[in-house]
Amino acid sequence: MGHTMTKLGRQIAFNLNTKPGFASGTIKLHTDKGNFPLRLAQQGDWVRIISIRGGRGFREKFNGLGLRIGAEVQVLQNTMNGKLLLGHEDKRFYLGGGLSHKIQVAVIEGGKK
Repeated sequence: MGHTMTKLGRQIAFNLNTKPGFASGTIKLHTDKGNFPLRLAQQGDWVRIISIRGGRGFREKFNGLGLRIGAEVQVLQNTMNGKLLLGHEDKRFYLGGGLSHKIQVAVIEGGKK
């Protein structure tokens, strides 16, 4: 039996017919409002960086790439199997799934402004 829950502006569909301790394969996030990890952004989305979770070295590395809080990036490719291809200013670069999970973003409604 499927159920839907809304939390922090995200609609989450989940399946209660799973064994305790096991994740269901039917989790679906609808992220049109609120913050979420960059890892969950959809291909083609323009997003704004809200926060970066990590140590000083991690944050300095991203600042060097121009990825600061408030920066706008486009998700050029996200196949949900590891790497994300991002576009920022005149640059394109890949970001691994683990690192992209540490970056909180919000979708820019209507694309880049």
